[in-house]
Amino acid sequence: MDITFWGVRGSTPCFSRDKVHFGTNTSCLGIWEDGGDRLIFDAGTGIVALGDQLEQARFPNCDAIHLFLSHFHWDHIQGLPFFKPVYRKGTRLVIYGRPGVEAVLSDQLVPPFCPIPLEAVAAELEFVVMDGPVEIGPLVVSPFDLNHPQGSNGYVVASEHRRVVYATDTEPDGGAMDRLLRDRARGAHLLAMDSNNSLEERERRKGWGHSTWRDCIAVARDAGVSRLVLNHHDAFQNDDTIRAKESMARAEFPEALCAYEGLNLTL
Repeated sequence: MDITFWGVRGSTPCFSRDKVHFGTNTSCLGIWEDGGDRLIFDAGTGIVALGDQLEQARFPNCDAIHLFLSHFHWDHIQGLPFFKPVYRKGTRLVIYGRPGVEAVLSDQLVPPFCPIPLEAVAAELEFVVMDGPVEIGPLVVSPFDLNHPQGSNGYVVASEHRRVVYATDTEPDGGAMDRLLRDRARGAHLLAMDSNNSLEERERRKGWGHSTWRDCIAVARDAGVSRLVLNHHDAFQNDDTIRAKESMARAEFPEALCAYEGLNLTL
């Protein structure tokens, strides 16, 4: 299972020279196995570079590209109008998400926001409301609810021998949602989780729907996760701030690291 982080920020891209290492593009994660269909999680601005790579590789043979949206906040969909496979005839793009997924994206691709309406794109589009597991070749993708304003989906991606959990945009609730996240992450080989807030920001950002690196470690420990990737960094955290976060996290959970654009992991 090949895993690549294409965008690791929240809220909005906010470039500065002190953010070059970790990057400034918003959420996008790619997962696939050799010869299988492409699975993409979220369509933040990171999906733009992913689409460009697919075009340069002449769109490696696969039945479809499967795009799973966690939710519809802007930083998770803003790259889709610039995703090159959307404009390539012969591409089959299946977009999964919470109820309303087709209407939300149809309303995004309209003038004056975008010159090409959804019905005019060249790719074959299919929309699926996620209400249970989906089998894609040897992989099974299962959604679960996260604690975030207007709701958000986490995803478990499982093959016969590997389990990856993508849990962006979530905040501890001290109850049922915390138990659900730990249950879904139980025994995962990799957990990629929201670490947007610093410890100092946690109290004043209650209700924003985000976690701290220490929240991530608590989940990873309780669920027996093998490797933890701290993801969805705040847009204004510079490289030094994120390196400090990584250092503190590793002191408590040695198999933790901070996601950066281009991070590639093989399980």
